[in-house]
Amino acid sequence: MNKAERAKTLLTDDWFKGELDALRSQFITEILNSRESDIEEREKAYLKVRFLDEIIAHFQSIADSDQIVKKRWKIL
Repeated sequence: MNKAERAKTLLTDDWFKGELDALRSQFITEILNSRESDIEEREKAYLKVRFLDEIIAHFQSIADSDQIVKKRWKIL
């Protein structure tokens, strides 16, 4: 199994997706339940959400790499 296949398997795994969703919900809850004066805590939680998005995007780009190679123009 190559990297693209492993990334696809990971991204389609229900348990893994559920854990990512749970983390996202936890971080968003931290933002929503913060006091008005907890600016730094909200910023940290926001950065965690963004980092989680970056991780998912990273694995998605690996998963899509096979399709990109197949669709690449070939110079004859």
